[in-house]
Amino acid sequence: YADQLTFSIIPDGQVMLLKFINGEIDLFGRGAGYNMYETLRAQEARGNYRLRLSGPDSGPAFYLNWDTPKVPLRAALRDRNVRIALSLAINREEIGEILYHGLLVPSGYAWLPSNPYFSEEAYHKFADYDPDSANAILDRAGYADSDGDGWREFHDGSRFEFTVDVSSRNNTSDICELISDHWTAIGIKVNLFPALRDIIWPRRFNGEFDIHHWSLEGPDDPLGRLSDWAITGPQTPFWNREAYRDTTTWLKEATEHLLLAQSTIDTTVRREHMVKARDLHVDNIPVIVVGSIYRPWGASTRLGNVPNDIIFAGAQGA
Repeated sequence: YADQLTFSIIPDGQVMLLKFINGEIDLFGRGAGYNMYETLRAQEARGNYRLRLSGPDSGPAFYLNWDTPKVPLRAALRDRNVRIALSLAINREEIGEILYHGLLVPSGYAWLPSNPYFSEEAYHKFADYDPDSANAILDRAGYADSDGDGWREFHDGSRFEFTVDVSSRNNTSDICELISDHWTAIGIKVNLFPALRDIIWPRRFNGEFDIHHWSLEGPDDPLGRLSDWAITGPQTPFWNREAYRDTTTWLKEATEHLLLAQSTIDTTVRREHMVKARDLHVDNIPVIVVGSIYRPWGASTRLGNVPNDIIFAGAQGA
């Protein structure tokens, strides 16, 4: 049993990893990343700790800026067909094997299995790898390569192109490079803008980005991060800052359901509203999600009564 807690401030993740492997840290959770899994598994035999996997937890997501000042791009990102094509063009299985050591569960934009209103069908909607369908959908939507240069054009004739903002310190540039290749394969020019969080987050909240790469926020409990899933005031959600005075009717309807779910004490009524809000988000796919991730974590063999599984974020009770 633990009768004392000592918290060490260790800003470097690799130093934290080494200290845990060497037995200098007893619990290693939030700081553990999927990219550490192979090292943790290889060193477990030393006997200092037991390795565990929990999840799947929130995974990589691409937030599209519905209000980007680039008018042709804004029209394209607001086109549901374009969003479906972007999702179908992603080879999630390949990404999972190359980058996530098999710890990625391919999925679409949906709520996690830990959410009491989880739907298996919704979880996998638009998540199949189908570049032929993606190409056909874009052609039908009027985003063709009319001049034969290999790039599709917006409706005004300019090149279909956008920039992805990505943190340069979270080991996320690799996935952006892979997905850039997937979107290039369907004729879309992708530029990457890797920068420190202190740079890309102000761009996120000021609406200065085209696409913002981050983990999907709140899929375990959208009511806990309502401003990412609903119109809670001007400039929310950050990916549709003008939604409060916009004509995005599905998001307004989803917002109403989420607010009603938040305000009722009747669990049956809450479930009805949450399911309707869930399905509106899934069907309209405003955010492109790659999948969910099993998270490695560990505990020293000196500790007793350590659970075998944990939830990294608090899920709402049914």
